[in-house]
Amino acid sequence: MKGPACRSRPRFGSSAYHELVSQPRGASRNGRMPATAAERILSAAMREFAKYGFAGARVERIVSRADVSPRSLYYHFGSKRGLYDAVRKRLSSQHFEDFVRGVTDEPLVDRLMANIDVAMTPRWQTWARLLMWEALDGGAGSAPYPEGTVPGDLLAIRAAQERGEIDPELDPHVLTLAFIAITFWPTMFPQSTKRLTEGMPSGELLRARKELVRAFVQGLGTGAAMELPAVVPGGEEPR
Repeated sequence: MKGPACRSRPRFGSSAYHELVSQPRGASRNGRMPATAAERILSAAMREFAKYGFAGARVERIVSRADVSPRSLYYHFGSKRGLYDAVRKRLSSQHFEDFVRGVTDEPLVDRLMANIDVAMTPRWQTWARLLMWEALDGGAGSAPYPEGTVPGDLLAIRAAQERGEIDPELDPHVLTLAFIAITFWPTMFPQSTKRLTEGMPSGELLRARKELVRAFVQGLGTGAAMELPAVVPGGEEPR
C-alpha cells in the first residue's frame, strides 16, 4: 500500500509556474531563499532559448545548467514546448511592465530616455533574441505584449501630442516606429551597429542616442522647424 509520500501531485504547466516558484523552501545559510528547481530550470531555459532558439535548444543543456534531472523539468513544465511557453510568458510579462503598462504624465523625452536604459539590460536583450529567433524560424508568434493592449510608447506619444509637446499632425505610429529603431537597433544588431558607427565606444554611443532623441522631441514640437539633409546636384542625397 502506498503511503502519503507516494501520492501523485498535480503537474505544473506554464500557467501555474508563478505559484510554484513563489513557495518558500527554507532559507539558506546566508539568509536568502534558495532558488527552487522550477526557477533554476526557467533561468537556464531563458539563456538556452535566447542563444539557440526553440529548435536548436537542448533539454540536456538546460537540465545540466539548472542542476536538475530531466524528470524534474518534465514534472514542472510538461514538455520542451511547455517550458518555452513559460519562458515567453515570463519575459513578456517583464516587457509589459517595462514598456507597455500605462502612461504617466512625465515628459515624453524622459520616457524615451528611460526606454534606452532598459533596452540595454540583460533581461531585455534575452527577450529581444527570443523574438528574433521566432522571426527566423518563420513563426508568427504573438505580440511582445498582452493581446488587446496598445504599445506604451504609442500611448505616450499620443499623450504628448495632446499636451502640445509634439506636433499633433504627425503620425504617432510612424513616430513610435522611429523611436523604437533608435532604442532597440543597437541591442538587437550589435555587429551592424559597430560597423555603422565605426566602432564608437558603447558609452559614447549611448550619449549620442540620447542626445538625438532629445533633439528629435524638441524638433517635433508644434511650430518647430527641423532641418532636412541637403540634396546635392543631380538629385542624390549626401552619404
